[in-house]
Amino acid sequence: MARIIYFCKEKDYSMTGEEELDLSKLEYNVRKLMELVEKQQNEISSLRAELAAKNEKIVQQDLALGIAETKNKTLLTSRVIVANEDEARQSKQRLESLIREIDRCIALLQTE
Repeated sequence: MARIIYFCKEKDYSMTGEEELDLSKLEYNVRKLMELVEKQQNEISSLRAELAAKNEKIVQQDLALGIAETKNKTLLTSRVIVANEDEARQSKQRLESLIREIDRCIALLQTE
């Protein structure tokens, strides 16, 4: 940073050694502060980009979850239908077996 020299028209003021030291410390601290501000701005930009990416990932995972839930409901429904079909088939077989047994009993009664 360029050294600034102040002039006063009424009197010739010059800085003392202590004032020059204070000014150089101030300049150093201002430079450090500007570096920290830039570093923090970069960090904020990076975190915002990361947040945006994570938000996009959440949206996509929500969509995938919705699809998975729909598939799960469909599978559960199909299992109920299949279970009902199996039960119906077994009931039908039992009924047919009972009908055959009744027919045999009727046939036996008719032969007697």
